[in-house]
Amino acid sequence: MQTKASLLCLLLAMVATGCGYHGQTPRAQAPESFSVDTTANPVKNLPDHPWWQEMGSRELDRLVLEALENNQQISIAAKNIEVAQSVLETVRLGWLPSVNLMAGRFNSDGVVLLQNLPVPLAGSGNIFAFLPTWVANIIQLPNQTKSAEKKVDATAADYLTLRTTIAAQVVTSYALLLASIEQERLLVALQENLRTQFSTTESMRARGLQNQIAVIEQDSDLQQLLGQLALNRSNQIAAKNALLTLLGRPLASFTPQNKFADLNLDVITPGNTPTSVLATRPDVVAARAKIDAADYGISATASLFAPDLMLSAASVRATGNAAGERFSAQETVEIGLLSVALDPQFIGKISTANKQYDAAVLNYLKVVDQAIKEADNALADFEARRTALTKAEKALANQKTNLATYRAMVHNGLLAQTQYLQNLTELDLATIAIIQSKLQAVNSLATLYQSMGAGATFGQDQYRLADQSIGDSNRDDTKN
Repeated sequence: MQTKASLLCLLLAMVATGCGYHGQTPRAQAPESFSVDTTANPVKNLPDHPWWQEMGSRELDRLVLEALENNQQISIAAKNIEVAQSVLETVRLGWLPSVNLMAGRFNSDGVVLLQNLPVPLAGSGNIFAFLPTWVANIIQLPNQTKSAEKKVDATAADYLTLRTTIAAQVVTSYALLLASIEQERLLVALQENLRTQFSTTESMRARGLQNQIAVIEQDSDLQQLLGQLALNRSNQIAAKNALLTLLGRPLASFTPQNKFADLNLDVITPGNTPTSVLATRPDVVAARAKIDAADYGISATASLFAPDLMLSAASVRATGNAAGERFSAQETVEIGLLSVALDPQFIGKISTANKQYDAAVLNYLKVVDQAIKEADNALADFEARRTALTKAEKALANQKTNLATYRAMVHNGLLAQTQYLQNLTELDLATIAIIQSKLQAVNSLATLYQSMGAGATFGQDQYRLADQSIGDSNRDDTKN
């Protein structure tokens, strides 16, 4: 009867565990294509794609690689993986027995029975005991192991998500630094131009050929320009410090080798479908792994109703004197038990685990929806900004052509010098506007590739992303 009762308890525990595990993780559906038609563009291996190299700057490539290696946030994320891995190893150690070793002396007027010792002790003497014990819930431990493995996967995917973010931030910080340097050069030239105009207008006013209002207006333009120069220099320092922080470098000077004009934006956007983007975007992979971890967590919690198997042994040797006679005793005992704990709190724990699973599912659906919309918005934004930049550059080319004509007219006495200087000012302002437009396009390109999870696994061989899951070349999946 006892054997049948034990088997019945084991069967009920297995049924409860099976009911707790969902098994079928929901998979969010994606549209067939993005709003911007990119079907004619080549499909790229996004996780391994070093998209920043398309911009044609070797210095930028080196900076991104340096940041991926030395960035403090990435280092912290890597340590989080080690913490999760340590938790997994701790769970796996649950399969190993514990061992107690006892050694000492005893002195008693009567007979004493110590816990876990099969030998009664009397009189005085020495004792040595070897007590190995193995206690495990053989249904719960595999589920706890799987849950811990999925948490490692989620932590690793979070680490890869951060890599895509840092790479994009290096690109935008570097571009901002180059843009602010170029903008400062133009602002200084514009300052000299305005000062020349101001001196000319002041001279004309002195001869009665210009009024005081014109002088005041030009002085106001000059003062505003000086304010822009101050702000631009502040932005330049902020961009430099942001870049140094991303690189993991201390505060120092940094002089880039490239110019802003060297950054190439004539790139072909990926032709990947929304489904393929979701398959390898690391935050989607992380959200899905968290569902699986919660799912196995339900099974592990439901397994609390399963019996614990305890195998224990005791080997004891005692020597001493009792009633004036010397004695020596040695005993070995082996014990095998099945125990079931029926705690009403188990029901609450299972309910909590189910709610954690539901929350993980909702988070996954939110992340997927956000990922698709971010990529769709970024793709449309980049195409629009690149088109606007192209049109603005053509307009600027026309202004430069006109300026050459104005210069010839001044040389032939057909146009006043002040009018030419005003046209030159307008050209400088248009050039500064082009810099801002290009900077926005660079930022948009970085956002686009970040939204697609590009470059997440570039430069490392341990992790691979596919089908909304992560592969770890260092993991031995045969371990229990």
